[in-house]
Amino acid sequence: MFNPFSRFFHRKPSLRPVLPAAGAVRKDPVPDPPEAFDGPWQMLSGEPAGPAPDARPQAEQDLIDSLAEQVLEHFSRNHPAPTSFPALALQIIDLLNDPDADLGRVLKAISPDPAISLHILKVANSALYGRGADVQDMRTAVMRIGVRGVGEIAAGVAGRSLFDLGLKVEYQVFRERWHRLFLDTMAVAFGASQFAFEQHVGRPDRVFQAGMFHDIGKSLALRSLAALIIAGKVGQDLPPRVVEEVLERVHVETGCVLHQVCALPAHMAELCRDHHLAEVPDDLDHMELHLLRMVSGIHRLVLDPQDTRHLAETRQSLKAMRLVRRGARLLYREMAAQTERVALLFPA
Repeated sequence: MFNPFSRFFHRKPSLRPVLPAAGAVRKDPVPDPPEAFDGPWQMLSGEPAGPAPDARPQAEQDLIDSLAEQVLEHFSRNHPAPTSFPALALQIIDLLNDPDADLGRVLKAISPDPAISLHILKVANSALYGRGADVQDMRTAVMRIGVRGVGEIAAGVAGRSLFDLGLKVEYQVFRERWHRLFLDTMAVAFGASQFAFEQHVGRPDRVFQAGMFHDIGKSLALRSLAALIIAGKVGQDLPPRVVEEVLERVHVETGCVLHQVCALPAHMAELCRDHHLAEVPDDLDHMELHLLRMVSGIHRLVLDPQDTRHLAETRQSLKAMRLVRRGARLLYREMAAQTERVALLFPA
């Protein structure tokens, strides 16, 4: 998927001019039409991109402050239990990181879970992979999708429970937002893992884990907000931008609590804690963090080219990853493709 990056980093541009054919009539060059990446690149590069957005009204800012405080208070009294974390997701990723893991071990790990097995079979027969006869067994499905692809899809299915709710009424409060959070998570996880794999930056299994669980605090905060609405402590007609800003405000704190309660791997906890820092050292020890911030930031711009939240950290990580316009444009296109792909892999 990211093969064009390697050509970009190593290939030198040709200096030979292209001469017109004999007798050809010279025409003025037709300018290339604007592309979707032009606007996002203006923001990423710091180029002027129009007037700054209007300041948030004070009443709306006060509402956000109040809701964030209520959500954190509710969450502090309703921590998730360690057993609520889908340990199978990490087990599958760890298995794929084992160089000795073969097809048999992968099948043994995922086959006992009916939900994962059924989902893998559906994906193998979907428009993404379907070709020829229908797949009827897990072994054929793994051979068709690939061991690494099956493992990442299975990890996503196993981890999806953190984006679901036991009470149907709570789910209905933010039905579309629950699913959007999960799709965004998986797009970042797939994109970061693929970039790490193609460019030999960090470990693909570690950045896949980080992509899945660095923003998990948003799901936890949304649960608390839904519970407050159901209890009548918060109004139901919250503007979407207010809900989004509340989740942005509290998700690092709620996510770090989950990582601590469930004793998740130290590197995951560190990425959860540090992924919105204003400054991150530009060294090899922090390349996985920069990779995650870069992929996540560009994914935001794919969803909304006017989203300026965390723009400074995305710029910093692009610089740390030595990615200039052409490389950033390729990643932007890849994240757009991943956004479409995960919608097919994990339908609502």
